[in-house]
Amino acid sequence: MDKIDISEVCQHYRARVIRVTPLDDCYLLETNRGPKELHIWPRVDVMRWSFSWRERLARQGFRELERFIRTREAKPFLVVGKQGVTMTDHLRHIEACLPGEDFARQSGRVVAMMHLSQQESPLLAGADYLKQEQMNAESKWAHAKAVVESYRGKFGSEKGEMRWVAELMTPLLQRLERSATMLSHESITPESISVAHRDLLRDNWGMVNGKLYLRGFFRPSLSIQQRDVASYLRDMYMTHKDLRQVDSFLDGYEEVKPLQYTDYTLMLAFMARPREVWRSVEDYVKRVLRNKEVHVTGIEQALQSQQAVDILLRHIADRAERSRSDGVHEPL
Repeated sequence: MDKIDISEVCQHYRARVIRVTPLDDCYLLETNRGPKELHIWPRVDVMRWSFSWRERLARQGFRELERFIRTREAKPFLVVGKQGVTMTDHLRHIEACLPGEDFARQSGRVVAMMHLSQQESPLLAGADYLKQEQMNAESKWAHAKAVVESYRGKFGSEKGEMRWVAELMTPLLQRLERSATMLSHESITPESISVAHRDLLRDNWGMVNGKLYLRGFFRPSLSIQQRDVASYLRDMYMTHKDLRQVDSFLDGYEEVKPLQYTDYTLMLAFMARPREVWRSVEDYVKRVLRNKEVHVTGIEQALQSQQAVDILLRHIADRAERSRSDGVHEPL
């Protein structure tokens, strides 16, 4: 938790603070106006951006989200030193969302509305975050190639499990290369890219008074909108193994913000990374190079998860091809 003079900050708000409880990501304030949360933002520009999209989303008609409480001077946030400070209402009773196609479609619509609100803000440049993702993908691929070369140089002629791991490395490198290539595809124009949160998660949803509620994003890591969607769909499918929910989310999203073929390309680029498999392989290699006891159990389990991801990848790739063919045959 960042150091800050809570008593001084609270004087800027109309609520009288009775008790302060530090939590992992905020301060919980008991006040004469009900419970509040005080959030510290390491980046003031991100705080301003977050305020901007929240207000735009509310003006679009979706008001079930955490909005910043204004100070006595009617300011939506404070800047203390190099940090930002915001206050929001603390909701004590948030119910879990019931998973299913209805929730998926509704959440898809809300995410699309959020993305439209975010892309209207000029405060952060999407092109900068696209470049970061491209450089990160290239870096991961280069690092993987170095790890593979080191391993094969010492254990490439071994038999059994070591040989199996060496053979597994080739398709993993191909996937990492494919991800990097797709992220830098010539059809992707920087001006069409907008900033969003890097990882939209199930924890960002809840039910309050029978209504879908969007929550969180107070200390966000930022990326581009396509990664936001890719992360959420991956998490959704790995949890429920239901492609109908995936389609329902995308259908709801496209009711508000139609997806282009390049959007699907970027989503697939993020999903193509064999994250768990490569992580388990790299851990195996590190242990081998240090002459430690090794097992392939972790790699085998990661491969099983990857099979589920591959089903999702193929499904979204098919949907992308259908969207492109539909566009090609539309009458002028």
